[in-house]
Amino acid sequence: MKTPKSLNELISSDKETNNLSLYRQKTSKFRLIHQLLSEILGANIAQNIVVSNYKNSIVYLETTSAGIATGFKMYQSQVLSSFRKQLDPALVTVEMKVSPHSAALQSKRAKAEAPTIIKKSTRTIPDDVAKMFESIAQSSKGPLKEQFMKLSRLNKSNKESD
Repeated sequence: MKTPKSLNELISSDKETNNLSLYRQKTSKFRLIHQLLSEILGANIAQNIVVSNYKNSIVYLETTSAGIATGFKMYQSQVLSSFRKQLDPALVTVEMKVSPHSAALQSKRAKAEAPTIIKKSTRTIPDDVAKMFESIAQSSKGPLKEQFMKLSRLNKSNKESD
């Protein structure tokens, strides 16, 4: 029976054939490419572009919008020269493709980054608890008093909406 390998051993960068190590290297290149795109094109445009691949000295980009792809064409030579300086001097070209597949990726990313909406609680507090909060509020000062008053009113506003 084989013994399990440690995580450090799996990720070690000295093994060129290790898939996990290669994946880590490729991911860091993708992040660098996207960071360079943000610097050149601006964050608003770069957020609509997905780095789909980087192989054989070609960077492949995808977007959902034909307008973004057309706008990218104006900056393509700048992007290419920046990539050659900071990424790979042997870089041949940067290809942009309009793809509905990248729309799915962007919508997943947007859902993951979207703030969660807090729903209004439908729970009610008992009358005696509301009275207790109100009496505590009467003997409190400042922001604490305001918070206890809000809590005591929670019972009343929930009963009114029923």
